[in-house]
Amino acid sequence: MRRRQLKMSLEALNDLLGIYEYIAQFDAVTAKNLLDDINRKIEWIAELGITGSTRNFIPGLRAFLYRKRCIYFFIDDEKITVLRVLHGRQKAVLEDFLPFYQTQEKD
Repeated sequence: MRRRQLKMSLEALNDLLGIYEYIAQFDAVTAKNLLDDINRKIEWIAELGITGSTRNFIPGLRAFLYRKRCIYFFIDDEKITVLRVLHGRQKAVLEDFLPFYQTQEKD
């Protein structure tokens, strides 16, 4: 199995930055370790082609829960595109993903 190209949306990068900044207020080392761990898990998903669980509100959207964070992505044979990285208790709604869905429809 070949490794997929990994793409991160600006929103996903901002989500990761927000996670880091929040936790770093209390413990910068823990914040860095968590971010490193989440990034390794995203790379692992891309490497192994893990499909995650479907999210029915957008066709093709997948999710993988890891360390109380939900990694939302599209995946195909060539690439994985990470759209968002949200806290698992945060309610994900269609509006959070609509720009991505509209772009995916055009491809």
